[in-house]
Amino acid sequence: MVCIALRSEVAERLIKLLEEKRWKEFQKEVREFHPFDLADFFHNLEEGHRREVLTMLEPRVVAEFFPELKEEVQVELLEFLAPESAAELLKNIQPDEAVDVLTLLIPEKRNNIIKCLPEELQKDIKLLLPYPPDTAGGLMTTKVLALPNDIVVREAEKYIRENAKDFETIYYLYVVDRNGKLVGVLSLRDLMLALEDKKLEEVMESNVIKVTLHMDQKEVAKIVGDYDLVAVPVVNKEGKLTGIVTVDDVVGIIEEEIVEDIGQLAGIGAKIDWLVDAPVREVVKARLPWLFVALVGDGLVTSTILKHFENILGSVIAFSLFVPVIMTMGGNVGLQTSTTFVRAIAIKDIGGKMSYMLREIKIGFTMGVIAGSITAIFSYLLVGRPGIGLIVGFAMLCAMTLASSMGVLIPAILERLGIDPPLASGPFMTTIALLSISPWLLSSLVI
Repeated sequence: MVCIALRSEVAERLIKLLEEKRWKEFQKEVREFHPFDLADFFHNLEEGHRREVLTMLEPRVVAEFFPELKEEVQVELLEFLAPESAAELLKNIQPDEAVDVLTLLIPEKRNNIIKCLPEELQKDIKLLLPYPPDTAGGLMTTKVLALPNDIVVREAEKYIRENAKDFETIYYLYVVDRNGKLVGVLSLRDLMLALEDKKLEEVMESNVIKVTLHMDQKEVAKIVGDYDLVAVPVVNKEGKLTGIVTVDDVVGIIEEEIVEDIGQLAGIGAKIDWLVDAPVREVVKARLPWLFVALVGDGLVTSTILKHFENILGSVIAFSLFVPVIMTMGGNVGLQTSTTFVRAIAIKDIGGKMSYMLREIKIGFTMGVIAGSITAIFSYLLVGRPGIGLIVGFAMLCAMTLASSMGVLIPAILERLGIDPPLASGPFMTTIALLSISPWLLSSLVI
């Protein structure tokens, strides 16, 4: 199987086979490529060719690259197919992946497809549907290898040989009691090395790392990463094994969260990759609200402050020379602090928020003393007036200290209000940078 991106000449040859309707040759060609490469090829096809490929290829072949397609393309294809054909496709993919796309369909279409699925798959899908997609229950697959705790190693090995193909992964073997409660885990390697007559409860690890159905996907990803797991079991409130979340799902979570946070750090509040080819109206809708935050803070509030100090700025023109540098330093310190703090919140690597803020104030003050001293010396050499040098240096100290404290305080407040903290790192920090000139202007009253 080829595992590299399709070269342009290969893609052109496949398209030519499509246009000439040489179906047998096309089917033979596509079997040689990796599902990810086929999904990329499929995305670049015209809608008419997409539908031809969908109806011409065997459902089993389409199912191999279907999970790699973008959500909107998956929905487009299922909307095009009759319920029976859509069900034939979905029964060849993992239940959790089938649920992900079914939740995007209108209820009538979704229910019609589910009715056409095999009874066992219907039960799996109905089990998964109630859980939000960003929870462990929404991410898990129900195809999990569970073995009774009272069977011996020899019996377990026989069962695995006969049924391994029905499960997504067999790296970990989960052990349950007669009520289905998760009581242990062992690796396939441990099973192979154990004595054949030993019961599983004698060779298993009883301290199982697990997650609950409603646990947030960020928490799930952190647990998998912290403990270097290939998969993590999911249990209900009674402790019964209901499924597993595999590492490939976790990689998807990490990518999704990074993309989302990048968008929020930019003050967009949306997934930034979705905005790349979105309609102009949707892009404006996503970006404009957070620009209003900057407009109010940067334009209206700051201009009002400057208006009150109009006489000072007019009488001492030298003050205006240092507005940009103070704003820039305050903004940079605020952005550094908020980015570090938001990251600490995301990975739960923080103790008390108040002690963290006091620490950041100390850091901002220390950096402010250094930067303020340099700025004071430079402004004195530039303007030749010691008083202005002292005021500018003091302003730099105040601005950087204020920005450090706000870099923690604003994300903490947003988190308390249930708003994602990364939103604080864009327009809010720009506003703080501008407001940080207020201490400077106040200090200038002493001149």
